[in-house]
Amino acid sequence: MTIFSKQTKQETIIYTTVWIILFLAPVVMLIFNYDSAHPIWVKWGLMESFNSLLLFLVVFLIHNHVLAPMLLNHRKVYHYLAGVVVVVSLFQMVHCVHHPDGPRPLDKADKPTSMMPPPPDQPTHGRPPINRHDLTMFTIVIMMIGANLGVKIYYRSEEEKKNLAKLKEQSLKQELDYLRYQINPHFIMNTLNNIHALVDIDPEQAKDSIVDMSRMMRYLLYDSDSSYVTLNNALTFLKKYLNLMKLRYTDQVNVNLDVPDNGPDDIVIAPLVFIPFVENAFKHGVSYDKPSSIDVDIEKKDGRLLFHCHNTKSNAKHEYGGVGLNNVTKRLELIYGNDYSLDINDMDDSYDVLLNLPVRRADDFKARQETP
Repeated sequence: MTIFSKQTKQETIIYTTVWIILFLAPVVMLIFNYDSAHPIWVKWGLMESFNSLLLFLVVFLIHNHVLAPMLLNHRKVYHYLAGVVVVVSLFQMVHCVHHPDGPRPLDKADKPTSMMPPPPDQPTHGRPPINRHDLTMFTIVIMMIGANLGVKIYYRSEEEKKNLAKLKEQSLKQELDYLRYQINPHFIMNTLNNIHALVDIDPEQAKDSIVDMSRMMRYLLYDSDSSYVTLNNALTFLKKYLNLMKLRYTDQVNVNLDVPDNGPDDIVIAPLVFIPFVENAFKHGVSYDKPSSIDVDIEKKDGRLLFHCHNTKSNAKHEYGGVGLNNVTKRLELIYGNDYSLDINDMDDSYDVLLNLPVRRADDFKARQETP
């Protein structure tokens, strides 16, 4: 079991850079303020600066690798506070032993240097319990500990945000996969029923329909397994689906489709968002004893993609919904959040669905999917 905490590469770079600057500062000051008349005093001041910095560095390492992880990883607040008190007390004791009298007042003949020792002809009479130098050193070490803890809390929170985003992304993907696997059998069941109806009516057409269905299945298995599909592929799939559905019904069922021409291949949408609404239109809108109509219109307008499906109502009493519609509404919420609208009007003689989606490119769609 190691006592050292794990920290990010960026955090380590920050600490290393700061300490390198601190240790270089006395050398730089020596270069610009070198006193050739008092070389011994200058050398002594430089050594004293390094000794003080080393003392601070030891406190920093203990806090960064032992005390801070004790608080952040194990939530041992009292142990952490006790450790800080002990470390700061030891720091003050070592400093007092190393500097029993603090810096002495400068004589007129002395050039200002840092932390000069008392001269041999001046006896040491002890020091008061607290002086300005002690208070300054105590304040600095407390500020250093606080800054180190603040930096570690910041990077810990950033790491937790990233982990939470990954968990949300995994949860979203699992839920979307579940919903996708749920809708595929539902669609296959309806399509097989259509082909079954064609076997007795037009066997040749049924064979062609099986070929079309195999291509549609390829779309379901491969293309729709992604988090998004191109708009062109989605419209092609919708056209084949409507053609297959129209074979099942007589001329009393009027099916109209108005979609935009093939646009840029980078415009994408969530897979299988149109089909459940069209399936419900056939389910609720087809009547065998009177003319029926299903109108599907898709257009791009002002950066939005508008899907409109209108169908007449049959005499049969149905509850508008089911697996497919409930499924697609959940997927819309997961994928588009608040950036979509879905209006369903259940009138006495017709159903009307208006779906408003943003027009997104592949890169933008993927970036939004990866952002919590």
